[in-house]
Amino acid sequence: MLNVKIQVRYEGDWTDELRDNDVFGQFLASTFRNRRYLGVIKLDLAAEDYECVLETIRGHKNTESIDVIESNETDHGRRKSVNLLIKGSYLEYTPLQILLYEGYLPNGAFGELQNGKLSFDLLVEDRESISDAVSLLREFGTVSVERITQDFDTVIVPSITEWQSLFESIPTRQRELLNTAMEEGYYEMPREITLKELADEAGIAKTTASQHLRKAERRLVSFAIKYVNFTQPG
Repeated sequence: MLNVKIQVRYEGDWTDELRDNDVFGQFLASTFRNRRYLGVIKLDLAAEDYECVLETIRGHKNTESIDVIESNETDHGRRKSVNLLIKGSYLEYTPLQILLYEGYLPNGAFGELQNGKLSFDLLVEDRESISDAVSLLREFGTVSVERITQDFDTVIVPSITEWQSLFESIPTRQRELLNTAMEEGYYEMPREITLKELADEAGIAKTTASQHLRKAERRLVSFAIKYVNFTQPG
């Protein structure tokens, strides 16, 4: 089988309207029923674009509602990472619906969003299937083939339930200290702040700060390591 990445600009959709914003997205889950759409997308975007991006999605004619599941600041507050639950209605088929209806097999997630374009990683039997997919997607806008390989790249991502369980397992105090540590450069190489300075800023003892970080780090690493192992040969 071939692994192909195809990119399409879905003209007229809210994804196309975000082409001038600094935003990258990954569709973690998507489903359709009776023209109704339900999906979860993870966005990484510039903090200054946050409200504009949400308003663009919310104000689109196909959008019924959006809910922020999780939102965090990254890169010292310059960027935001947000998970959105989007509900909508589409009178016409979307690119993903067409691909699924025609029997194409998504590899991993349900598509990505970058520079206002949607991209899909697909597993196909031959190059003729790629040509057919390109022809189907041209009904929505410009199409390009970004990559074709003969490797079966395994893409395994945690489910929304698993992510939510992880988020809920980290107490507020540990989460706050993790955020402060990231913002102050504790995890940079070399470190931009010592554990003692971090503890003083948080108003707690150095040993308490160490325990908070180690407990939170252990939860995060224990969660991530199994997915790291999944992607490694052997």
